[in-house]
Amino acid sequence: MTTAMFKTGMNRSLLNKDFFQAILDRAYGPNRALTKSWSEEELDSSASILSNISSGDDDEDEDDEIFFSEEDEHHGGSLTAASPSGNGNSSHSEEPCPMDDMTGHFLYRIEFESRTHPSILSSPSSSPPHGSFSISATSRVENHHHTSTSNNNNDGQLYVVIKSKPIDTALIELTNIMAQLQGGDFAEEYDMVKDLTGFRNSHIREIELAELSWQVGGAMESISTKVYNVLRNDSQQLYALCLEYLDPSQGNITHMNSTDTALTSWSSNDIHLVLRELASFHAQFLGQEDRILGMTFLETPTRSLMKLLRPAYEAMVKTNRKNEPALFSQFLTDSMLDFLEHSDEYWAKVEKSPRTLIHGDFNTRNICLRLDPNTGAQKLCAYDWELACCHLPQRDVVELLSFVLPPGSDEWAHYIEYHRLALKAAYKSQSQASSSVSPAIAFPSPREYMEVAKIALLDFAALRVAMYGVSNSFKMVDWLPRILNTVEEQLKRMGPMRAPSDKVIHESKL
Repeated sequence: MTTAMFKTGMNRSLLNKDFFQAILDRAYGPNRALTKSWSEEELDSSASILSNISSGDDDEDEDDEIFFSEEDEHHGGSLTAASPSGNGNSSHSEEPCPMDDMTGHFLYRIEFESRTHPSILSSPSSSPPHGSFSISATSRVENHHHTSTSNNNNDGQLYVVIKSKPIDTALIELTNIMAQLQGGDFAEEYDMVKDLTGFRNSHIREIELAELSWQVGGAMESISTKVYNVLRNDSQQLYALCLEYLDPSQGNITHMNSTDTALTSWSSNDIHLVLRELASFHAQFLGQEDRILGMTFLETPTRSLMKLLRPAYEAMVKTNRKNEPALFSQFLTDSMLDFLEHSDEYWAKVEKSPRTLIHGDFNTRNICLRLDPNTGAQKLCAYDWELACCHLPQRDVVELLSFVLPPGSDEWAHYIEYHRLALKAAYKSQSQASSSVSPAIAFPSPREYMEVAKIALLDFAALRVAMYGVSNSFKMVDWLPRILNTVEEQLKRMGPMRAPSDKVIHESKL
């Protein structure tokens, strides 16, 4: 899969002085730091949110150019370019700003001049940011930033990542092309439901969630990557977020991109920490299904939607078994097909269970731990929220456990129960602290919670892991065999969802 197909990304010409000034205003408070220059730098995929992927332009030198704002009486904040070794002086030869589209993640260094002593820049501010690119009038300034300041003057720098989003139709067509290349029933069935598989509105989802996080604060804001600024222009189909730069080399970020080492890097204490903070986020929206379903930028699976998707996903599962029988065992294939065949009865149970807003892609590829600058304690940090939706809280839990526990682990029941207790405690605490009336929820018993966790694991297997299998047929997914083995072994340990007699009776009616 390549992003070379995407030609709907953000244009670099929009990254002007106003855009970067709004970032500094959100980070430090209005007019505390004034933009001097900005430069695009190479983003190391081993030390960043995701690898730096561009729209496939051939001009390799453009990423090395430095752009700075030069004030003059004719152009105000005009955009110019200098050589990589330049310092922003007007003596450097100027070139037009490159106009290539950008889709993916791009690292920028913002050089600024502090209007006060550099040490004050870490202080919180309640003043609102300004700038035409800011999505929210509410400033939630953090106490720590990836910044540096000079001892001799008031100059400083802030590293940020620009995440430019392709329009949702580009992603939808890309996944459909993958399905069409598989051929057979899968190609035919997937083409009919391609708009319903979760990618619709993907270009605005993280932007909307950033605004939601700013509004509600609390646990959601605490576990999310900081968003300094956004760009949304529906008429020109331009969408981007400006995120904090998560750089493990600074010593405050751990467990990033840890999928290959997950079984050794994620300790029991780490998993407990993640489950506690995840439960706090889940509690923030627990039982508010109507509110979440009203968020039209989300693509939420439902009982009725599963009826429409079932033929396509059944064909996908069968295609994976045909293409990779060594990976997709007969047991795992049968388990997925049984879940899809009886999805109506499973989803009847899902929709009777407490649901919440979930991350939806909660695994070691999209989370890390970072040090709280105030306490020095480790905190969960989750990023890439494109697949967030209304679902069972157990759905995030079983996906995490599939990545951090070895095949055949006997710790699943412990961690699932730990999350249930943490969720119950967080919900009670948040309800008591809130001035609004929280919905009354009858918390499930340990047995009930585990039964629904089985459904969540089957859902993860049949809908997400099966899609991994399709991707694997185009480019090998190194970690997929271990995840498949872990999921299969856990499904065996959990046992069948229905008694054999129930299955016979149900099938006899068909």
